[in-house]
Amino acid sequence: MRSLFIMCLCLCLSGCLIFPLKQTDTDRSLNWCLPRHTCASTEAVTFVHSIQPYKLAVPIEQAWPEIRNAVLALTNASIEHEYEGYIYAKTYTRVFHFLDYFEVLYVEDGHKLNVRSSSFLGLTDFFTNYVRTLSFREILEEKGVIEK
Repeated sequence: MRSLFIMCLCLCLSGCLIFPLKQTDTDRSLNWCLPRHTCASTEAVTFVHSIQPYKLAVPIEQAWPEIRNAVLALTNASIEHEYEGYIYAKTYTRVFHFLDYFEVLYVEDGHKLNVRSSSFLGLTDFFTNYVRTLSFREILEEKGVIEK
């Protein structure tokens, strides 16, 4: 009985392990968010997880260095994987240093960015990922990289 309880507790507390997109992946998508309040994404279909799209205001060649700098400006962020049009970063929350994933994907069709911020653990993140995407948006808007 105790083992069953521990297993259920672990499943409830687990978040989502997100692997970076490979440059050779044919599915150029950040996919979906788990049905927990620990994810924010431009590709999400549910109201709880959905954030507004990031429409670029400048050519991607001009925007990319600013996008990269904006990711690095996020609290406790480090870029783990990057290739043309894609960034996969790990971020850590301020107080407890929980691991979160932050991804940016350039979508040529529509000249936009898809963004996802997701927690590794937990049932809730107290809107940390949502706030992180807002901070990212504010940085890019101030630089004139995306439309307001």
